[in-house]
Amino acid sequence: MKATICFSRLLSCFLILTASLSTTSVFAAASGGRTTLVGSAPSWATTANYAAAADVTTDVGFRVYLGWTDPAGAESLARAVSDPRSATYRKFLTPNQFRSRFSPAASDVAKVQNWLRSQGFSVIYSPQNNHYISAEGSVAQLAAAFGAQFGLYNVRGQTVRSPAADVSIPSSLAGVVNAVIRLDESYQFVETHHRVDAQAPPSPAGFTAIASTAPWAVKGATPDQIKSAYGISGYDGSGQTVAIIDAYASPTILHDVNQWSTNRGLPTMTPAQLVQVVPPGVYKRPQNPKQDPQGWYGEETLDVEAVHGMAPGAMPCTASTSRVSSPYQPCGSCFGFCGRL
Repeated sequence: MKATICFSRLLSCFLILTASLSTTSVFAAASGGRTTLVGSAPSWATTANYAAAADVTTDVGFRVYLGWTDPAGAESLARAVSDPRSATYRKFLTPNQFRSRFSPAASDVAKVQNWLRSQGFSVIYSPQNNHYISAEGSVAQLAAAFGAQFGLYNVRGQTVRSPAADVSIPSSLAGVVNAVIRLDESYQFVETHHRVDAQAPPSPAGFTAIASTAPWAVKGATPDQIKSAYGISGYDGSGQTVAIIDAYASPTILHDVNQWSTNRGLPTMTPAQLVQVVPPGVYKRPQNPKQDPQGWYGEETLDVEAVHGMAPGAMPCTASTSRVSSPYQPCGSCFGFCGRL
């Protein structure tokens, strides 16, 4: 129940944002059978910042968003169920109820998918709510399909890709498509800021330190020590599902977690105990330096080991996404699946 409520709250925030997008006019007048998506080129893609033409062979992952059938109603609902003063506070719709009221029609999704395939793109994934279509293709295919040349621009000390002007779509899709995102690399400007506390106290007793041989090494604790610190000794998590959001999906995770468990005297996991929710195009993605999917395998395995160490009787459910030339984004539909287990 707690997982479902948490997911519902996340969905409410998501709806407010996407409903706002859906109600924003993004179209310019049609010309030559094409309709321009106003604002689809970032403000930094200027002549002054232009460095060179983009490599036409570069692979790009992007999303085509379709609007909700009643965007104003979806936003109103999201605000109402999130407002303690509302009579419908926390009276969330089920996923099926939401989809029946607000999801784009399956025929519209098929229409966009068929056009994308006709342009040579690989259609990767669409969620059950039909809100977007993930696709991949080369810069050359993007330029031909969206009617804009792509360049490299020197911005904030980085060289980033973008369409040189607002892109366009066939006018036959203007009433269906609301936006196309990830055609540019604005996400490269997202930064995380780290603060190191020079006055941090030493690690508490019981932590294992190897500072004498590796002063840079992280100090850690055993699963029993962590459970004791959180006051949950004696509990094993039986009957509980723990949702973990990660990127990609390690094909050897069960074997790796069980080897780690054996090394530490923990019970091993059964195949039915570990659930990996993976959209198409994510599982066993070929290794490449831009996305580094195999680099995520260790991260995902560590997350499952942490859960299993504290709750060996629980069912870890990993919801995986991809990093297709974009920042890591949680897979809301997959997380919802975990919440329903």
